Amino acid sequence: MLEKLRNLSGKAKAGIAAGLALLAAAGVGLGVWQPWNQTEEPPQEPDQTQQEPQLPQTPPEKPEEQLSLQVEGETVPCTLYEGDGWSIYVPEGWTAAKEGANGARLSSGDGAQMSVAFQPGSDYAGQFVNLSAADGGARQLQFYSGAGESSPDVRGSAPGNKWDNYDKLFVALARSLKAGGENPFSTSYIIPQEPDWQEAEGSTVLFLDKDGLIIDDQAQEAVERYMSAWPEADRASYTGQYRINGIDWAGTYSGIVKAGYIDVFRVRAQYRVAEGGEEALKAQNSAVKIVDGWAGAPEDVYLAVFNDGGAVDKTQALTAPAPADWAALAVQLS
Repeated sequence: MLEKLRNLSGKAKAGIAAGLALLAAAGVGLGVWQPWNQTEEPPQEPDQTQQEPQLPQTPPEKPEEQLSLQVEGETVPCTLYEGDGWSIYVPEGWTAAKEGANGARLSSGDGAQMSVAFQPGSDYAGQFVNLSAADGGARQLQFYSGAGESSPDVRGSAPGNKWDNYDKLFVALARSLKAGGENPFSTSYIIPQEPDWQEAEGSTVLFLDKDGLIIDDQAQEAVERYMSAWPEADRASYTGQYRINGIDWAGTYSGIVKAGYIDVFRVRAQYRVAEGGEEALKAQNSAVKIVDGWAGAPEDVYLAVFNDGGAVDKTQALTAPAPADWAALAVQLS
């Protein structure tokens, strides 16, 4: 390159020198440029093609979880009813209303109902499930847990001709009860069923898988034991005669004994009133009914049959005011 420059003519060299001088002059000019001496240019418009920054979006709320129960393979949509310190599922379409101090009644609209209550001062400290009979063939399934001052008591009832539509649902609803942070009936209980029994040739017979029991003899003993416990003043109003008009299945427990059931039969008995005893009986208890010289008693006599579904373990006589208080009877059985 240097060799080429040496060979250039004097005129060419003078031209290059002049160009370098101009570049130097321009460099000096750039070095002394003062912005405060310059004419202000109008502010540039923002580039409309640039997108404005987007604010973070709030994530969409998750849809509320639908409550449901599984009953015999079917899904039953539910809502939640909440009391004071407790809650229970309610099938959609049912109504729920407060009942008592801290209870509720759930209604299907076609005769099926479920009640929730908390019984104070329970004498029964355990748990049980009881299936019982009512007038007109109706049935009631009761879940009970003795917990002292606040014992959960859940009962489902339905007419006899609709019982099969609701019995499994009652079980699922009872297990959904939550009280005090716990589910008192969530354990897999053996749900009692009405036993195989019938009246045949004037006798009431209980049929089991391995055994059978004629109830009548034990029922007579239960009535006589009940009469022997009467106070002397009450005995004076009767002759000592009695008659049994029939024996009916009243209810069945599970949960009181570790493995098995307690089938309870009600003995429908009447007692012969002595001459002049009617006035004394009515003075003692105006609710006593006397027909043709025969009186009913203020208490019902029951016979409890302990069994494992196959054979009878033992029997026990009980008495209780009518209608039966199954929690009070459980105290006598435990």
